[in-house]
Amino acid sequence: MGEYRELEPPPALREHLACVWYQSVRNDEPPWQQRILPDACIDIVWEAGAAPRVAGPDTRPVVVDMAAGALFAGARFRPGRAPDFLGVAAHELRDTQPELAAVWGEAAARRLAESDAAGSPAAMLHVLLAEVEARLGSLREPGAATRAALAWAGGTAALARLGAELDLGDRQVRRRVEERFGYGPVILRRVLRLQRLLALAAQLRGSPLAELALATGYADQAHMTRECGRLAGLSPVRLLADWLPSPP
Repeated sequence: MGEYRELEPPPALREHLACVWYQSVRNDEPPWQQRILPDACIDIVWEAGAAPRVAGPDTRPVVVDMAAGALFAGARFRPGRAPDFLGVAAHELRDTQPELAAVWGEAAARRLAESDAAGSPAAMLHVLLAEVEARLGSLREPGAATRAALAWAGGTAALARLGAELDLGDRQVRRRVEERFGYGPVILRRVLRLQRLLALAAQLRGSPLAELALATGYADQAHMTRECGRLAGLSPVRLLADWLPSPP
């Protein structure tokens, strides 16, 4: 319902942002609820007429009430990149949505809230991207731990393998990963595996659930069912039916 679009960020921000996006709800649409799933990303979310917020990394589904006439614009950071822009460790934002003013200060939040962009998705994204791009000069390159954690989370190796690669003990590895991604290595792997499931199911519509489970790293279909319940609050059948509507 409504319109949701993801757009490519400008070239200077493509290594930091997964996308920018906007979502609008028509004035004649009845209220409805939208389920947002964990994706290891952190978003800046700006609803027209409201204070911009930071949507931290989630460990559970978030259900948002969508009202008629609502308009949102947002910037989605790639996993592990938001802390450098926001100046706060990712785990401090886990399962929360603080106002942007609490993270970037009143001045930046006021520039968004008091601009005349609200009401136009293109104008809102332009103002939001200007604030993000203004912080490029103070960035540092993502460390080896960030890249190694993402690579590890995409596989099946034991945590000791990641620790050996980084020459760190398990406790230090968990602390580094939580600072960058918002949760420890095991949850990071679970979240990214769920996102792989959604991506592959979109490419291979109608594939048997057992095949999707094995192809995306679950031990079996039962394992996938348990994980979908924990992270999405739905069974795989219901999740894919809701997440992948029938194409036109």
